[in-house]
Amino acid sequence: MHIAITGGTGYLGAHTTRRLLEAGHQIRMLVAPGCAGEPVLPRLAALGQVEVLAGDIRSPATVARLLDGCDAVIHAAGVVGTDRRRETLMWEINAHATEAVLTAAAEAGLDPIISVSSYSALFPPPDGVITADTPPAPGRSPYARTKAHADRAARRLQDRGAPIVVTYPSSVVGPAFWTAAGVTERGWAPMVRAGAAPRMRGGMQMVDVRDVADVHAALMRAGCGPRRYVCGGIMLSFDEMVDALERGSGRRIRRIPLSPWAFRMIGRVADTCGRVVPLGDGLSYEAAMLLTAATPTDDARTLADLGLDGWRSPQAAIIASLRR
Repeated sequence: MHIAITGGTGYLGAHTTRRLLEAGHQIRMLVAPGCAGEPVLPRLAALGQVEVLAGDIRSPATVARLLDGCDAVIHAAGVVGTDRRRETLMWEINAHATEAVLTAAAEAGLDPIISVSSYSALFPPPDGVITADTPPAPGRSPYARTKAHADRAARRLQDRGAPIVVTYPSSVVGPAFWTAAGVTERGWAPMVRAGAAPRMRGGMQMVDVRDVADVHAALMRAGCGPRRYVCGGIMLSFDEMVDALERGSGRRIRRIPLSPWAFRMIGRVADTCGRVVPLGDGLSYEAAMLLTAATPTDDARTLADLGLDGWRSPQAAIIASLRR
């Protein structure tokens, strides 16, 4: 297939593009202006046929050029993170540009049209488990709210019969493929540097980045109609995650007892401070809620429909990303 890809120079997008090239697909990648020199591009070009189109995803003319002559599209572009100073950009890219790309692809007759969302768009679920049928949530952060907005737009198009497939990865982990590290790795980096982490109840669903890429490759079949798939992976307790950080870094990480309530309050303070000073992609109230709630996902439909045997170990992925 001739596949258009947005976000292909990002952490998850690069892995997805690599997997599609390995499967023999032809790729047209949209990259932001000034990013045609990204180190991942020659690595991907070495794997197969890649056409690079530079342009602003917010431009309808750029989107039209991207989709012209393609059979399918994977829309993975997005502003990921907890930096509230980027809220306007998140609305422009994550919400409005996503709706425009999906609508244009549907009007152009592409099939499938894959939209990479996030399980943050579905948190918290009304029944305690995140599934493909969980409705979009109001969201506690700009990132979650913008992804939920895009998800509602995707579902409206699905209701009209558009062959849109939405994927909902959880916290994606594993070594980057010639890109910046993923947001989850950037989040735990301060704990590794400081050699200290909280000891508390809680956990999070984590999934190997290669597994999500495999899901996207398996979805490259036309005529299957609108679908939604959760890519939650495996639940790791907070202690299990810190264990993996210790093994991967080769450093002992001191564990400081902390209640879930106190951890969430620290997240609120971080959100307030993050409006005026850069705090990176570490702690936020949304991240604190996700960790302390330890909300499971139901991935049964994903594994069964796509013929996947199961998920790789996220602990092994964490260790590998630190040892790369």
